[in-house]
Amino acid sequence: MMQLDEQKAQFTFKMQQEVRWSDMDEMKHVNNAVYLTYFEQARIAYMAEACAWNWAETGAILANAHVDYYKPIVYPTPTFIYVRVSKMGTKSFEISYMITCDISGREEIMTTGYTTLVVFDYTTNRSIPIPESVRQRIMDYEKATSLHQSQ
Repeated sequence: MMQLDEQKAQFTFKMQQEVRWSDMDEMKHVNNAVYLTYFEQARIAYMAEACAWNWAETGAILANAHVDYYKPIVYPTPTFIYVRVSKMGTKSFEISYMITCDISGREEIMTTGYTTLVVFDYTTNRSIPIPESVRQRIMDYEKATSLHQSQ
């Protein structure tokens, strides 16, 4: 199994995630559904930084979400989300996530996951190819060699 530093090196984007008291459930840890909201917040921040995604110009639909839970996150633990585009096809791309927490001064993986986004034209109500300018900006941001081309 890869060491944490090796896993972190695969990601191009990192943000701190505030864990809110309201994110907790009666089991005293972040509710499992909230992780998808964390992924969404990180994805939006990533897209703004990586490719200046213009949501009014180019739509995207979440087609798939997968989450692996390893350890519970509890309030007020310092929490970080790592993000990268891990696959890019013609009309869709996969975004991978890794959530870590600072546990007693040591960063630990709490959760990993991925989502698949399909680029979408809301005026024609159809999927469309990823705009070449967006594709290129993402590839430049991700240093192209780390992307796996897929269909």
